[in-house]
Order: sequence, then C-alpha cells, then structure tokens
Amino acid sequence: MSGAPTISLITPTRNQAAFIERTIASVCAQDPPPFEWIVFDAMSTDATPDILARYAHLPWLRVIREPDRGQSDAINKGLRLARGDYTGWLNSDDELLPDALLRVTAALQDNPDAVLVYGGGRKIDVDGTLLKRVAPRPFDVRRLRGAFYILQPAMFFHRETALAAGALDENLAYAMDWELVLRLAERGPVVMVPHDLAALRCYPQTKSETGGWERFAEIARIGRARHGWFDANHLAYQIRRATRRGGPLVRRLVDGVLFRIFPAGTIMVVGWPGESSRG
Repeated sequence: MSGAPTISLITPTRNQAAFIERTIASVCAQDPPPFEWIVFDAMSTDATPDILARYAHLPWLRVIREPDRGQSDAINKGLRLARGDYTGWLNSDDELLPDALLRVTAALQDNPDAVLVYGGGRKIDVDGTLLKRVAPRPFDVRRLRGAFYILQPAMFFHRETALAAGALDENLAYAMDWELVLRLAERGPVVMVPHDLAALRCYPQTKSETGGWERFAEIARIGRARHGWFDANHLAYQIRRATRRGGPLVRRLVDGVLFRIFPAGTIMVVGWPGESSRG
C-alpha cells in the first residue's frame, strides 16, 4: 500500500432524524475527513432525507436512497461500492470522537498488515450524556471467542479482506459484527489503538436492547457453529432456555452457577430477557 491508507465510512439509516445530524457533525469534525462516506437511507419517512440533503455539498459524502434487506445488506452494498483501503461502519445514531480518523490512519501506517484496528470509546444516552467509558483492551482472540469486547463504531477493517472473507452474514441481525471480527482475526493481525475513537448510543429501542431471546439464540448459534456444542455462549443459552420458566429462586441459582463457570465479561448470554421475546 503506497501512501497513507484511505478510509471509507458506511452508514445504514432509516428514520433516525433524531440522531443523524449529530452523527454527521461528528464526521464533519474529522481532520482530515474520510476518503468517502456512503450513507444508505432505506427510504426514511421522517426528516432524515431533508437533513442529509443539507450536506449534499460535501465532496466526500454520497447518499443512496433505496430499500434494503436490513442493516447487513446495506453495509455489504457499501463494502462493494467503497473505494477506500479500510472501512468503518458508523450507525446513524453513533458518533466519531475528535481525531478518530487521524488516530486510525496513524495506526494503519504503523501496522500496514493489519486486517482490523480498534480503539475504545463511550456509551452515551439519547442526549449524548456519558453512560460508561469502554476502555480499549489488548486484543485477545481467546476472549473474543466468548465476548465481543470491541466497541463496534470504534473498529475499522481492511475492505478487501472483509469481502474475501464473505463480508457480513446477512442471515444475522444482532451479532454480525462479532461474527465478522472472528473471521477477520483468522486472516491477519488485529491492532488496538490506545485512544477513544467513537461513541455508541444506547437507548431502549436499539436492537441490542430489544433482541431478547432471539439475540441470545443468534449468539449461541454462532458460538456452536464456530466452536462446537461446548461453546460457552451456547451452553449458557441452553441452560437458561431450559430453566427460564423457573421462579426467582431457580433463576438466582442458575445465575450463581453460570457466573462461577463463566465470570463476568467472558460470555454474552447473560440475564433473563422478557418472556415476550421471541427465539
């Protein structure tokens, strides 16, 4: 790769007028700006198209307004259209932090063989108030097998490597980021950037919050497919599903046993989603 690596941003959106202008502002504040930014608007019916139109003058912004088959489909279309060496996937309710792209570019210049770089960041609420800082942890593929400890908007991956690996699995709705990183980590170095790069917005309407048992089932399927029946998340899911009709005493017992086997931060199938959840 000659010269500085180029970074393409991809953003899928639909009816995110409440947040997308803050996302745009965070990208516009980057110096230098991204090589390109491709926004896929899945036919929003709120003010999203009007907001995006106000920024049509930006030479590195491209807005594509068309239906899609979901978030992964839109991101994969962006991967195929993008021209940058690396890709960042920034949802339209998340934000880049100051100097994020500058820091990523510097890390990529120091690590030209990296298939993925990532940093830390923040979890914020609807108003942008800090809920939790997510410190960057050194890369550990064994920990990654059980828990996705990388903040998704703070990761940037080699575009051609991702395409060669099959891009995002469009059959997944909740853990496609984790599953992609598991595959990328098999293809080259993963590098931690010791800086906060992005903010992930957390609120009750997000997929992670509403996925319930369906999200757990997807995580378990990924774990079993990659690591076998005794995968930690798959085992935890099967135990919780089998005992979910139990009362508070049973649930406390299950929580205690699972915590002893799988300490906090080592798996993602934790807790008891509402019984209205599917899966």
